[in-house]
Parts: sequence; C-alpha cells; structure tokens
Amino acid sequence: MAEKTKKKQAPKAVEANKVEQMLPIQAPRGMQDILPAEQKYWEYVVEAAKLVARGWDFQRLDTPIMEETRLFTRAVGEETDLVDKELFEVKSRGKGTQYSLRPEGTASVVRAYIERGMRSWPKPVKIFYIGPFFRYDRPQKGRWRQHHQFGLEIFGVNSPISEVELMYIEHTFLQQLGLEEYVFHVNSLGEVNDRKVYLKLLKEHFRRNRSKLCQNCKQRLNTNPLRILDCKEEKCQQLAHTAPNIIDHLSEEARTHFNAVTHLLDGLEMPYEVTPSLVRGLDYYSHTVWEIVPKKTINEAGEEGQQSSLGGGGRYDGLVKQLGGKRVSAVGAAHGIERIIDQIKAENIELTLTDGPQVFIAQLSESAKLTALKVMRGLQEAQIRFAESIDRDGMQPQLKLADRLHVQWVVVVGQKEVLDHTVILRNLDSGMQEVVAQKDLVSELKRRLNIID
Repeated sequence: MAEKTKKKQAPKAVEANKVEQMLPIQAPRGMQDILPAEQKYWEYVVEAAKLVARGWDFQRLDTPIMEETRLFTRAVGEETDLVDKELFEVKSRGKGTQYSLRPEGTASVVRAYIERGMRSWPKPVKIFYIGPFFRYDRPQKGRWRQHHQFGLEIFGVNSPISEVELMYIEHTFLQQLGLEEYVFHVNSLGEVNDRKVYLKLLKEHFRRNRSKLCQNCKQRLNTNPLRILDCKEEKCQQLAHTAPNIIDHLSEEARTHFNAVTHLLDGLEMPYEVTPSLVRGLDYYSHTVWEIVPKKTINEAGEEGQQSSLGGGGRYDGLVKQLGGKRVSAVGAAHGIERIIDQIKAENIELTLTDGPQVFIAQLSESAKLTALKVMRGLQEAQIRFAESIDRDGMQPQLKLADRLHVQWVVVVGQKEVLDHTVILRNLDSGMQEVVAQKDLVSELKRRLNIID
C-alpha cells in the first residue's frame, strides 16, 4: 500500500511563514476597535436613537448580518457600485447558496416584512434597527468597511406627509443630540416612466462629453447613467452640474407629490435645499429622496473638507413587490453612527462622562472579600456605580487606585466589619469616616450622592 508523503515547502516559503507567525495580528483593514474612551459617544447616540424611535412608536427589528447575495442584487441593483464593487461575499463550503454580509438595512427589513407576514399587521408598520453593516470600500475618514447604522422604515404609507414625517423625526433626533450645522438635500426621482424619459436625455448629455468622464463613469454610461451624478471626481461633477435636471421632466402627478413635500417642509421650517443632482446610490428609490449633509466638514488637518452625509432616505414603493411580496408603499432612512459621532466632535459638543464609578469597595481579609462581593451586588441592584480591586491585599494600593479613579467615597470591609455586619464609609476628600450598618449602606450612599429614587 502506497504511503502518503508530505510535500516539502521551499526554504523561502518556510521563512515567510515564520515571519508571518511572528508579526502582530491587527484588526482587519477598514475596521476598528471601539475603545472605552469612545464608548460615551456611542452610548449617547444609540440611546438617543432608541428614545426617538420608540417615542414615535417604531418597533425594533434585528436581522442577520449575512443574507443571500441575490437579495441585494435584486433589491439594490446589479449595476450599482454597492453590489458591483462593495459587497463582502462570504465563502461557504461546497456548492449552493451564495451569501454576503449586509451592506445596507432596507433590503433585509423588506425581506423580513415579507417572510414574517408583517403585511397583516396594523398599518403603518414602523420598524427601526441598529447594527453593523459592511462595504468593501477604500477606507478613509468617515468610511469604514464595517460601519454602524440606525435606520427607520415605515410600510403602508403613500402620502407626501410620510416622507416629511420621517425627515422631521431625523431632524428631531439630530437636534436632541445637540447638532445644528446640517442641511437636508432633497430631490424627486419621480416614477419609473419619468426616469425612462430622463435617462434618455441624460445619456445624450454624457455621450456628447464622454471624453471628459472618468473611467468608471464611462462604464456607468452604458449600465447606469444616474450613478454618474453621484461620482465624486471633479471633472464628472462639473458635467453633472450642466446635465438636465430630473425635476424638469417629472410627470404632473410626481411634480404635485414633490411640491407637497417641499410645502410641508417649509411649514415645519426644516433646514433643506432642493438639490436636482441628488439621486442616492440605490436603485429602489422613487419620488422623494434626501440626504443630510453637514454645512461644512472638518478634516483631520483642521481644514474644511469634502461633505460627508450624516444620513439619508427616500420612498421605495415598488421594492416589496420586487422582492416577492404584494405591492405596498414605503419610506425609509438610515444614519451612519460613526459619521454622526464625527459631527458631534466637529461641532465641539461636550459629553459629560456619566459612567465612571461613584464608589470604591476596599477589603482587608479573605473573609472580607466574600462580604465585599455581597456589598457590590447590593450597589449594582441599586444602580450605584462602583469600582473594586478584589484580588489586591493591603489598604494603600486600593486607596491609591480609588484616588486615580477620582472616587470620593470608599466603602471599607475588614475582619471586624464582617463580624459586626457593618462597613466603614470613608470620604477621600475630607478624610472623615464613620461606621455604617451593611443594611443601611445603599440608602446612606444615595443620600450622600444625591441620588433620587
């Protein structure tokens, strides 16, 4: 019987493997660790998002971070940059279904709407989501390959007031974060038939100037000329500014719808501008689309940089039917959490750190460690934030740590306190201390920390 023999690696390959094994392992390119010092921003934004969404009666939906690839090709469009260039495809074993990490939220929410029978729910169906999304894009400031979004979707609404309501909710959300320096860019894409007429005019315009287009836009001219209006290359932007405006080629019905939207925005005194070149990056939109853009963006050098959208949305009445359900009118919007945090910093909004410890628990013996754990549980249940170093022995190292953490009150548990069912409550600022019964500790700390039940 023949024996299997291992194929020997070439010396250079062996050496390369050794070098690779010695190199430190880093986070994937375009993905980041959110360190403790940054968490206050994340909690601030996410909690505000939840508060606003639930206040407007949206229900939370969590979908898988991985979906069938065909969901995105059917929903978003095969000729969009998102599908053509930016999908993170997942390698699976064997042959069969192809999967991709979700690049955006609406397609997954619509898939769940159809699959989970939400059509039978009372209208309107209002859904919100918060989570990570993935795009294979060139990493740069404000554009991470793994990024996070807060999104809102409303199903079963066809009036212009629906788009305005969603924009007003977004406006409320940003204002409650303390943001002020932004404007809504608003446009109408009309209905499918409106776009057919417009696309013909658009192609003629860009074909006359084909030599001035970037290489990507020369390809888009044949596949999806609307995407040229989205291009960030300066020469393509110049051509886009001289291109025909879709607003000038809307049907009477679509024009009436968009006029109603802008009239309602005026009534709410919303900060908005009609932007005829705005098309958004996804194929499923119709009628009103919008983006929320900072009035100015500060780059890392402290200079004004290129604008980055804080969020955007639009109407997508045909998407549910396109994915296999019955036609239903819908509008949706999403916000990039990383970009909102960048804007909070750019506008110098100071966040007070509220998650630091209020109390430090110190202990002086093995038996005291067990009692200290019970004390900690009582504080946690009372929502009094504490710090500890229960593995340390000796009072001085523990008091030094409490001082470094800027904690005013220290609860000391020693052998005598274990036997007496008491603790020592010490004020590090004044040095004064007193004995307190363990059963009274929570109420005593609440009084001294001005915590009102």
